Amino acid sequence: MDEFLRKVIEGDGSNPPAACLEAFKNKFNNSLNVEWHARDEYYEAVFYKNKLEYVAVFTPYGALSEYKLMLPEGHLPGKILDLLRGKGEILNAVLRNRGHSLEYEVIILNNNQKRTIMIFSEQGKVLSSKEL
Repeated sequence: MDEFLRKVIEGDGSNPPAACLEAFKNKFNNSLNVEWHARDEYYEAVFYKNKLEYVAVFTPYGALSEYKLMLPEGHLPGKILDLLRGKGEILNAVLRNRGHSLEYEVIILNNNQKRTIMIFSEQGKVLSSKEL
């Protein structure tokens, strides 16, 4: 278990292919604290840029599959915030960019201490909702 936690926190020492490194440099120049992880057939880079945390997922050939931006509190679109009002405390908010679509992933904690993950479209439509 200690080895697993170390890999999650420090990265797994993966050396991504040169195509991934080049694509990362072109798309996310001036990033800080980059950690690479091998995930199935993909390579994942966790890093900071402009004081915000990102996760970028690349194919072995350097194509950006998706990236996630961990949103600071209060940075969800107003329409989504309106829909969440009264549902509970927002624990986590992530913007997911999958190339041609943006989605927002939000985890909330309700008054009964149950967590729910909700996925919203860019327009604020609820795409899915599931209790964790």
